[in-house]
Amino acid sequence: METKNNRNTLDRIRQQLQFSNCCYVDPVGLAGGLALWWKDEVDIEVRFKNKNIIRCIISWPNVQERWLGAFIYAPPRRQERSQFWDSLKRLACENDYPWFCVGDFNEIGSIWEKQGGGECSRSRIELFQSVLSECALMDLEFKGPAYTWSNNQGVGFNIRERLDKALATVEWRELFPHAQVFHGLTIGSDHSPIIVNCCIPPKRVPYVFKFESMWCTSENCKDIISNAWAVNLRGSAMFQLVQKLKKCKGALRPWSKMEFGNNVEKIKALKEHLALMQLHPFSQEQFDQEKQLKEELEITMLREEMYLHQRSRINWLNFGDKNSAFFHATVIQRRQ
Repeated sequence: METKNNRNTLDRIRQQLQFSNCCYVDPVGLAGGLALWWKDEVDIEVRFKNKNIIRCIISWPNVQERWLGAFIYAPPRRQERSQFWDSLKRLACENDYPWFCVGDFNEIGSIWEKQGGGECSRSRIELFQSVLSECALMDLEFKGPAYTWSNNQGVGFNIRERLDKALATVEWRELFPHAQVFHGLTIGSDHSPIIVNCCIPPKRVPYVFKFESMWCTSENCKDIISNAWAVNLRGSAMFQLVQKLKKCKGALRPWSKMEFGNNVEKIKALKEHLALMQLHPFSQEQFDQEKQLKEELEITMLREEMYLHQRSRINWLNFGDKNSAFFHATVIQRRQ
């Protein structure tokens, strides 16, 4: 968090809240400092700190992989902020860990993140979005009030913006699929607190039948639909249409389970089988079997990507471009 309090005041608050460990960047004059507190269950190794960022490697309970945490207070001045964006891009190039960023970015990411005041600077929004793109960071979005900062002015002069954000790479999102971000209420400050809870299981959503795009990769799909549609019915045209659609639905669901099964498990099994095949000495029979396995693996991976692509509702990327991880992270995001 960004703070203008000195260490003694912060330590008193920290002890009252029962945080065992701390890292501080002292405030200079009117410029605020930074404070990071954590408990013993979390192992944090601070790698770098200055007035704009505390960067550390984090080991989370019950999570095997370590990840990079960046706690941010971006410079309020535009020129300094541009230099800070450059430092984030350099960090992205050097980083090999799943990456999570949270804090005050002093910038909005779209025109919808501001209310009141003058018109948004599109060049600044585009610059910020290009930084996120180069750093491969996705917005984790939020629940709660739409804006995290207000100038606390009256009617006609009030400005509210979403300056505080939680961002992460696809790898971090997959590491914490249940993480959710909440905006708290603005009380006694011009900023709202941001709460990131990593352990909220999603609510179960009732299954709704959908035509799966991956079904079109099977030659049998057309026959299943044709046979179900060919049934003779009496009644109005609309009644016949509805009944035929129900017949197709009833035929496609069991066929899909038998024809496709679980793509993820099938991919795992095919990879294991292929690895064993490649240990054998070369023979024409082994070569033909390996070729067949590779073709089956490719079509199964394509089907899984189509499955995720359909649920992600991302229309500006095509399946077949090795975007499965991104589609999966987007599906997680939509469910949360």
